[in-house]
Amino acid sequence: MRVWVLPIVLLVVGLLAGFGGGAVLRPVTVTETSTTTKPVTTTLTQTIRETLTQTSTTTSTSTQTIRETFTLTTTYRTTQTLTQTATVTTTALTTVYPAQSGTVLITDRGSGTKDTRPFTLETPSDLKITIRIRATADLQFVGLRWFLYNVDLERWIKNGMVDKEEGVFEFYAARIPTGNWYVKVISANCNWEITVEKVT
Repeated sequence: MRVWVLPIVLLVVGLLAGFGGGAVLRPVTVTETSTTTKPVTTTLTQTIRETLTQTSTTTSTSTQTIRETFTLTTTYRTTQTLTQTATVTTTALTTVYPAQSGTVLITDRGSGTKDTRPFTLETPSDLKITIRIRATADLQFVGLRWFLYNVDLERWIKNGMVDKEEGVFEFYAARIPTGNWYVKVISANCNWEITVEKVT
């Protein structure tokens, strides 16, 4: 009888261990959450004012040759002369905005605030700036101011103003340096037309 008790005890212990291990190692339910992000479509409306400008770009290249001569004298009275030559090439890129016709550099018109297209002065020049103003309200509310700006420096060097008047007005800007220029016009209650020309 004792012979059968030991196997039965071992069988019961094995079953209990199996159930216990199965309880510990039983499958666990895992919940996964996935989030889908939909792209957001944004519509931007822009008004782009384009002005057709014909520009020409010129490239000038200058070459400079540097020659150095060294004289070496050794203790044996032997003289050796070494010549070293280096060539330096500099390239300059220049953008030129052509004149509208003849001496007239630009003509533009508008109302409110506007920048004219650029123009190029290849030599220092005197300029005549003619502005025609037509009031769109009572003259006491009409005003216009212009500024001559350098394209590269974004700095103005000459300006003029018309206040409470309409008609044709002439301004002169003397000895304007070489470079690329444009005119910024700021106005209120009027339509205007501007002409910039070289004084010959």
